[in-house]
Amino acid sequence: MIVATAVEFPLRWRWSNPLPHGAHVFDMAYSSAAGLAVQACERGQVFTSFDLDLWLPRATGVTNELRAAGFLGQRMIITGEAGTVLYSDDGEHFHTGTLLDGPTGDWLEAVATSPLLAVAAGDNGAIYTSTNGQAWKRQNSGTNTWFSGAAAGLGNFVVVGQHGVILTSPNGIAWTKRASGTSQALYRVGFGNGRFTAVGNAGVTLSSTNGGLNWFPESPGATNALNHAATGGLDRLLVGASEVRVQDNGVWSNELAKTNGPPAWTYYSTIGLPGFFLIAGRTGLQAEGYQIASEPYFWLTPFDSIRHWLWDAMYLPGFYLTVGDYGTVMTSGNGVDWTLELVPPAVANTTLLGIGGTTNLLVAVGDSGSVIISPQVLTNIVITNETGVVTQTVGSVGVIWHSIPKPTTVDLQGVAVLSNSLYVITGSKGTVLTSLDGSNWTARVSSTTNLLTSVTEWPGGLVAVGASGTLISSSDGLSWTRRTMNTTNWLYRVRWLNNTLITVGQNGTILTSTDGLSWSNRPSGTAQWLNDVCFVGDTWFAFGVGGTVLTSSNLLNWTSRGTVTRKALYGAATDSKQLIAVGVEGAILRCQVIPELTPVSFLAYAHVGTNGFSPAYNVFLFGGKPDQIFSLHRTTNIVDAAWSAGAELEIFDGSGTLFYVETITGTNLPPTEYYRTRLRP
Repeated sequence: MIVATAVEFPLRWRWSNPLPHGAHVFDMAYSSAAGLAVQACERGQVFTSFDLDLWLPRATGVTNELRAAGFLGQRMIITGEAGTVLYSDDGEHFHTGTLLDGPTGDWLEAVATSPLLAVAAGDNGAIYTSTNGQAWKRQNSGTNTWFSGAAAGLGNFVVVGQHGVILTSPNGIAWTKRASGTSQALYRVGFGNGRFTAVGNAGVTLSSTNGGLNWFPESPGATNALNHAATGGLDRLLVGASEVRVQDNGVWSNELAKTNGPPAWTYYSTIGLPGFFLIAGRTGLQAEGYQIASEPYFWLTPFDSIRHWLWDAMYLPGFYLTVGDYGTVMTSGNGVDWTLELVPPAVANTTLLGIGGTTNLLVAVGDSGSVIISPQVLTNIVITNETGVVTQTVGSVGVIWHSIPKPTTVDLQGVAVLSNSLYVITGSKGTVLTSLDGSNWTARVSSTTNLLTSVTEWPGGLVAVGASGTLISSSDGLSWTRRTMNTTNWLYRVRWLNNTLITVGQNGTILTSTDGLSWSNRPSGTAQWLNDVCFVGDTWFAFGVGGTVLTSSNLLNWTSRGTVTRKALYGAATDSKQLIAVGVEGAILRCQVIPELTPVSFLAYAHVGTNGFSPAYNVFLFGGKPDQIFSLHRTTNIVDAAWSAGAELEIFDGSGTLFYVETITGTNLPPTEYYRTRLRP
């Protein structure tokens, strides 16, 4: 077996939590002709779905914010930050559109399409038109108003924006300002069932039934900002900041007030179909509204993911752990599938800030002196399956947690273990506590009153860091000495990695040492807070706010890599091949930084078809590793081995399996074919 040891760039991040992803969904569009839906999201992310349930990430080649989505015929169009325009004919491969008047810094916040024309609108009165979604011409809107919504219907295009501005045009070229009756900012406009609906700040809602020429106010009952409007059949839906309003049979209802309503959240986008609405918004949260016959809508949340802030992460042989707000403890055996563990009621409302320990005992700590422990206790469980009754020995570490009497009342955050025997906790007011069993803790003199947010073991003992450039060290965990540092920046995290002590923190601070005494400043190239650091293969990784990820092969030069989010990342862990980063609103990202070279195998295959006529179907079940990308090759002549490449596929499921159905059309279908898989180079 070939084993890779070098990090592979560019980094390819995937969402493990929340599901189906944690990206802000700024807009969605659905094409019944293509049978395809699309979500336009932050950091250049696009997700597509054929069933509005399984959302697949697509490579766009950009990292700009994507703000709007639409279909020109069956061609998908995405617009966004700094004049970004993307188009795709299959929802998998994206191409960059051309702005015929040259580059622009204006964001294109909205896109609308008629059968023959696409119109994009955005900052500074920007309006662009295109007949093919590829080449775009800037038009004169007659205003420098910032537009944020666009729609098409009844032979007209409508754009809306700041100060209640509404413009209409029959051709995207000549634009006429219309009276809106409001000075509130309008964020979006939708069209359906012969009506334009514009929504905006403070719940403002306007309608037009004559192509956008005249507008009248409506009273759906919303008081917060409304971000999107959609029509499904005869019904309308408005969503916004803790707002979901449905008009059914002419009557508006507050869906959030229902016992079977959607979660209270900030929603940015909607898709409407007869008797069905899909809403999505911040951190990728989605809810589905259904109507049966003439009954009121009821709502389902298909992905009930944890969205608590996560503050720390670690890896033990065989599994990952992360901790966070509301006593959150989550575990994963593969970094893909995560389980929320049960914690003692005493910490149900506690913010757990740190975790550490060994395979024998884990310790998690948090605010107000909270400490919970998870000792390793082996238990036999009986499993009955198709092969019979099997007795299996399982451990409790990381799964079963116990609370202990608080050893202090101050906030605790750092956790480390010295020589696999002495547990050490650090926290506010210079607190340092030690224990041999995790239950009985002794306070130690730390020589500082500053908050200590991190502590690590290294061959020379222990190092703890914290606010105002504080760094203390100890050879035994009992006696501590404060070291003079040439910085007052908060040193948030310290790790011993690849025979080097490295601490990261405020203003992009990175300091390194090989002896714990002499520390060297390493310019990071960023002023962002850096919150954690890992080493994988031949590369150091630093993580921080704004989705910051920096890499270095020598600790001297750092390169900004970024992730798929702008959310703050507070903790990171690795199994020496895969990186896990955790942070705001339950964000858990994974990246296979060392390529997985295990071949993808055929677990099962079936051909469904009769007598060589089309359509026929090839049904494959592949087995591999999560996040592997591979292509399916085929030949009709195994002797000459004239292989042709087919679809490129990715294994998303944590089980490492992929079910793939291939439709084959045409005449004279080959009587015999041979298949193989090939990993992406």
